[in-house]
Amino acid sequence: MEKIKKISKYTMNILAMINALIIGLSPIWNWQLDKITDSIAIIIGVIGLYLVGGKLFEVEEIIPEEEDKEE
Repeated sequence: MEKIKKISKYTMNILAMINALIIGLSPIWNWQLDKITDSIAIIIGVIGLYLVGGKLFEVEEIIPEEEDKEE
């Protein structure tokens, strides 16, 4: 599970860099890549939600305490 989270973080960072590069170069080269940048932003959002969601919804098993038995 930790390996998946680590890979997700690196993937998210790489996609964010690619997205920033595309947004920066688009006006210079007259590229119309709005759909691509929007798609990358959605993928980043989904990965981020996965990473944050794991922290928000951690489930702990509650073990009832054993009552002292009187003999």
